Amino acid sequence: MYFVDRSIIERHLLYMDGLMNEFDQHSYDSFLEKLSLERMTHMVIESMLDVGNMVIDGFIMRDPGSFSDIIDILVDETVLPAEEADGYKQVIELRKMLVKDYLNIDHEEILRVMKTNYASIEMFSSRINDFLDNETGVANTFSGN
Repeated sequence: MYFVDRSIIERHLLYMDGLMNEFDQHSYDSFLEKLSLERMTHMVIESMLDVGNMVIDGFIMRDPGSFSDIIDILVDETVLPAEEADGYKQVIELRKMLVKDYLNIDHEEILRVMKTNYASIEMFSSRINDFLDNETGVANTFSGN
């Protein structure tokens, strides 16, 4: 039996989906809009990584050695389709610029990567939920269910 807190995973996924719904609503020309692009992208990345780690931990999958390894593990365990892996990794690679090189952010690069991989990012939540729905032996812990 595997132990996951489905409600926490769901909160992360709903937050991420809300950010993605907001993504197309702006032109990102002003300083404030560029800051919002940075924050939304960063939080999408953190949400993907947090959910990935929760699934990996909850289903006792191998330990990831890097952020991109989280995606590799989810692909290996058939949580995510292999054809979407490179796109997820491109998005996750933006994290370094957003967190460590924030004085030299390339907003055009962020927009390019996010737009190129928009469809895959939009599918992330349903991929995770489908896996959790179909996996046998899942015990929802701490959720009162």
